[in-house]
Amino acid sequence: MYVQIANPLAWAFGLIVCLSTWNTGTAQRICGLPLPGETCGHVACGSGLEGIPVDANTHISTPEWYTPDAPRDANIIVNYNGFPDEAIMAFNYAVDIWSVLLTSDVTVRIDAYWDDLGSSALAQAGPSNLHQNFANAPLSDTYYPAALANALAGVDLSEQSDLECTFNSTANWYMGTDGATPAGTYDFVTAALHELAHGLGFIGSAYYTSGFGFIGTANVPYPYDHFTETLDSTALLDLPNGSQTLGSALTSDHIYWNGGGGMDGVGGGRPRLYAPATYQVGSSYSHLNETTYAPGTPNSLMTPGLNTAESNHNPGPALLGMFEDMGWIIGGCQILEVEVGEQGSCNPDSDTYTQTLVLTYQAPPTTGLIQVNGSLFSLEASPKTVILTNLPSNGQPVDLTIGFTAAPDCNVFITEAFTAPTSCYCLTDLSENGLTEVQDLLLLLADFGCLVGCAGDVNGDGASNVEDVLAVLSAFGISCP
Repeated sequence: MYVQIANPLAWAFGLIVCLSTWNTGTAQRICGLPLPGETCGHVACGSGLEGIPVDANTHISTPEWYTPDAPRDANIIVNYNGFPDEAIMAFNYAVDIWSVLLTSDVTVRIDAYWDDLGSSALAQAGPSNLHQNFANAPLSDTYYPAALANALAGVDLSEQSDLECTFNSTANWYMGTDGATPAGTYDFVTAALHELAHGLGFIGSAYYTSGFGFIGTANVPYPYDHFTETLDSTALLDLPNGSQTLGSALTSDHIYWNGGGGMDGVGGGRPRLYAPATYQVGSSYSHLNETTYAPGTPNSLMTPGLNTAESNHNPGPALLGMFEDMGWIIGGCQILEVEVGEQGSCNPDSDTYTQTLVLTYQAPPTTGLIQVNGSLFSLEASPKTVILTNLPSNGQPVDLTIGFTAAPDCNVFITEAFTAPTSCYCLTDLSENGLTEVQDLLLLLADFGCLVGCAGDVNGDGASNVEDVLAVLSAFGISCP
């Protein structure tokens, strides 16, 4: 069972959102100010992404893994409404970047609008639907934005679009995709990447009004909310809902993200969220701090303002890490880690050993097998333990090639992953006196020509022949371990 809320956010950045009716978890969206008797589940009015008319003269290029031949791990389709052709081309470019980064078996559907926002806002966006308690939901009683919920569930949970966004038709846009944004213009690709991130899940439910703070749509939080905390590491969800205490936190200028992925994305510490002393509807809480992540720095995409002559075509490590914290799989099928486990000792009967490996991977194919240096293993949940057998004890370093038979492009090559133990048996020492010498050669010659079960077979081909004689001569005079 899962519960769906239809159109919960109106415009997640731009209008007040109110919930007028509740019936088995479904809410009717009301755009505009609340009417008598209505309960606002989330106040999200304001200006959305703000244009800052100061040239930054900065550019951050696309992620290094975004290439024409990179696999697209998410299918995204857009329903354009009123968009000019050049805006469609730029928006498609932003969509394609996200399609390489995100992983979903369910098509992401977007409604995009081109309209006069009548303010300094460049754009606004939000999820069209929220879902809770669906199959594979990481957190119970939590409203997941539709695109993320679908990706986690593996099925489309609603017939509607997954997210909506509107771009200001009167803004002075630069529609190029090269990031060379001229002075006095706003880079459309940057704005599109930013707004798509909000629609895909970079949005919290907390809001502030008249000194009081609230969190949750009908008291149900979003994934984003589970990772937000105060300066002293108190979770916002642990503060009294509808209280001045929560209101003070939302205007403290010190709200942080405590998820491991986001923290890794800023190189340690906690990503700092935007929470100015004067609450800014549509900007506060659901953005990164503007001053901490200035234009031209890796994590600047999700700040609430975009300067003229500023372009950023890379979501950045903090945003991607925060997405992973909330449940997105970034980057499609990947072998994330190979842990070298226990190594067996050399078997003197075969001069071989075993090696245990623990493989950690994400988004593997649903069919086929795991392949490690040619050996095949069943495909199971990550992490997967495999044991390589009959490896030669030769004291040499061993390279690893690991992949999936059903996904040839999803593989990893590791040089000198581990070292084999030294030989524990001298195959050419037929007399077993610890030395390859004349007596061994005589024993071999006595068995020469044998084809089955041969005592003089030192090279393992089943027969006693010239190759065995050459092997003994090659090892002549060498002591066995």
